[in-house]
Amino acid sequence: MPEVGVIGRVTSVQSTTIRVALDIGAKGFTKVGPDGLHTVGVVNSYVTVPAGAHRVVAIVTGVYISRRVDRADVPVVRSEDDQSAYELEAAVVGRFESGAFKSGLTGYPPLHAPVHSATPNEVKSIFLPRDVPALRLGTSTVAADQDVHLDANLLLGHHCAVVGSTGSGKSCTVMAIIDGLLDRPIPNGHIVIFDVNGEYAQSFHRDTARGRATRTVVLGPSLGATDGLFLPHWFMNNEENLALFRAGEGVQAPVLQRSVADARATKSEGRSDVNRLLAVRSVITIIEGLYSDKQAELRVCQQLAALEALFEAQVDDCGPCSDQWAVMLELLRETVRDAKIRPEQWTPLNAQQIVALNSLFDGLRAQISEALGALSVGSAQTSPDFDAPVYYSLQELCDFFLPNRVTMEQAGDNRIAAYVATLQMRLSRLLADGRYDFMTRVENHHDPLGSYLRLLMGADPTQDIEGSLWPAAKLYEQQAAEHTTGLSVTIFDLSLVASDVLENVTALLGRILFDFAVRSDPRAEHPVLLVLEEAHRFIPARSDSYGAGNRSTSVFERIAKEGRKFGLSLLLASQRPSELSETVVAQCGTVIAHRLTHEADQNLLRHATSLSSRSLLDQLPGLAQQHALVTGVSTGVPAAVRIRDIRDAPKSNDPDFMSTWADSKKLDELPAHIDRVVQRWLGQHQG
Repeated sequence: MPEVGVIGRVTSVQSTTIRVALDIGAKGFTKVGPDGLHTVGVVNSYVTVPAGAHRVVAIVTGVYISRRVDRADVPVVRSEDDQSAYELEAAVVGRFESGAFKSGLTGYPPLHAPVHSATPNEVKSIFLPRDVPALRLGTSTVAADQDVHLDANLLLGHHCAVVGSTGSGKSCTVMAIIDGLLDRPIPNGHIVIFDVNGEYAQSFHRDTARGRATRTVVLGPSLGATDGLFLPHWFMNNEENLALFRAGEGVQAPVLQRSVADARATKSEGRSDVNRLLAVRSVITIIEGLYSDKQAELRVCQQLAALEALFEAQVDDCGPCSDQWAVMLELLRETVRDAKIRPEQWTPLNAQQIVALNSLFDGLRAQISEALGALSVGSAQTSPDFDAPVYYSLQELCDFFLPNRVTMEQAGDNRIAAYVATLQMRLSRLLADGRYDFMTRVENHHDPLGSYLRLLMGADPTQDIEGSLWPAAKLYEQQAAEHTTGLSVTIFDLSLVASDVLENVTALLGRILFDFAVRSDPRAEHPVLLVLEEAHRFIPARSDSYGAGNRSTSVFERIAKEGRKFGLSLLLASQRPSELSETVVAQCGTVIAHRLTHEADQNLLRHATSLSSRSLLDQLPGLAQQHALVTGVSTGVPAAVRIRDIRDAPKSNDPDFMSTWADSKKLDELPAHIDRVVQRWLGQHQG
């Protein structure tokens, strides 16, 4: 008498794959069990097999039918169905211990072991994690009445990748995950979204249920300190400066590094002294150029008189380098007296006067170096933190600090200026390019780093100060006017950021969040979920040691490898996973894969996911929209899922070409539409 509920017997066991011969009674792919009619042998359904003290769980990956072979000496008359043998192949994904599902294997089933179709209660226990916070992702494609849940802590703690071809439903899946989080009360939740296509703002509009349930701030797509998205350049560390300015390693990088350190170290109250010292250098150069002039004595005397007046004023000012000004004043008076340089003489300089002036200038240059050291500019005795996010003017770096550093370095190598010329040109061009004003033209303001971190973490960057001077105070106040409770969502709409600086922007934002997480004590007190839309654009695979995107790739690789410890989690979305850093993909504990047709994309996932899931990935080219395969630590087993329906989806739907082309009214509106686009493009205000 056959066992109740048995659908077949194990005929082969190979690593994590088993093969099952179905009973003849199951040839119709249905079987009557103790709790009703079961579907048998359907791809993505589950079966259980006894293995010692436990029962292993396997997901069906293939079904087969073949002809039975009868003995030649025993003629048997069979129907077509009776002549067929039914088999299925399944990948082992876990086990039941005392009724509870657990991932991993502790033993293998023997040959001829009876195979059961998983009961509805067993399937439910697989898909609903016990005693842990869970979020609902969707429903099983095999059992439409069975919800599929993910372990929220494992999903966030081990990073997640959502991949699929364009139009397969990635953005909606990202939103489904966020909606699953919103199903739970998490007022201290923090989500930061890097949106390169401008899709997510409408999903969190204040008129939507999602917008009312969150504290959302959207920065962009307008670029500028007061109009929307801005990112102060002085937040960049040394590596980010070198990457943005593309400084060569030989000479340019050290000179730029020291120039930025000079700019950071020089206090605003000392910059007037710096400018005066620079003026003294210029006057010395002017006087040296007058040596061969026929009326040199008069003109040199006029320049020296101006220097004497400047020195006298600075000695009386009692500034940080007043001692050096006093020495320079005394040197000047001695030289004028001893060399007998008189204002009434319209004659060339004699040899004695030129020697005296050269001696004076040597002394002045020595005092200028000491004065700059006292001001922390170019001093060998100072070692400012190159990475400190301290304000400095990029324009002053270009106009003074970099040329000043070049002048000092020229003393040891007169080719320095030629080596640094291209760097100076790139810096000048960057300052002249209005596309980068949102980084390069941000004025200093009160507590810039603290305000920015508060913005990222959903706190009030204005500190509730009326008339706050924080650059985007009005923008924040408008968006925060209706904030109540709920998790914070900060959306960076990067759709108008120039592609050649996008990687620098995302790398800087990611690094700021990571540094904040690392410095937080106690650790992971305020965890953050960082959502990266179109992640392949700023976490590209490394092509070579100097390839584009290496800076941003290294930042997010570090977050992928170390962020979990500090409460910083990644949620990636990409249509080309093969173009993503393999290190980042491999660190994603959960992968939600929509339709993927490119072989390179499929192969990357095969190497990045567990062995039991690889055979399932053969389904990727044929997945329907809104359907996905889910594998990883946050789900008990690999699962084929229909992603839950969401309202107010991101603005990523396919355009309706034919209905739009058929609308004659839109043709009449085309000129006005072009005018509006051009005005925004050129930064003009519409009337």
